Amino acid sequence: MNEEIIMEVLRKRDLSRRYFENARELLKKAKEDGISYLDIKYVSSASGIAYLSALEALKALFILEGVISKDDIERKLTKIESYFVYISKLSRIGKDRDLLKKLLEDIYEILHVNGYYRSLQDKKAIDSGFEKVEKIIKIVEDRIWRIIKI
Repeated sequence: MNEEIIMEVLRKRDLSRRYFENARELLKKAKEDGISYLDIKYVSSASGIAYLSALEALKALFILEGVISKDDIERKLTKIESYFVYISKLSRIGKDRDLLKKLLEDIYEILHVNGYYRSLQDKKAIDSGFEKVEKIIKIVEDRIWRIIKI
């Protein structure tokens, strides 16, 4: 595998991790009462950033697996539907392909639509969205390590 591609995959993976850590820090600032997060500003921001984290992780996977070039990624991945199309093209990842689709579908609804746009403050739902983002990142990182073997 070309060194330039490896560097881009690792850059996207690192960006995904940074976004996710930033989202976690913002969510902590939202404070909670056990049932709901209390400050919608922080919940909304954290939800949006966690969602972006999942998208960056998927971009790393798409480049790694060769289903899209690093030069085309920003131009071709403009809508959520395009992420599902490219997940479908991941022929070498087995059962993880269906899991990634389901996780992304859930993250889109929980974090992007409800957390970011519709002011969802339910702690259990938001936490579930964050756990799903972590699962996507883990699947991607495991695949990176299997292929690149760093």
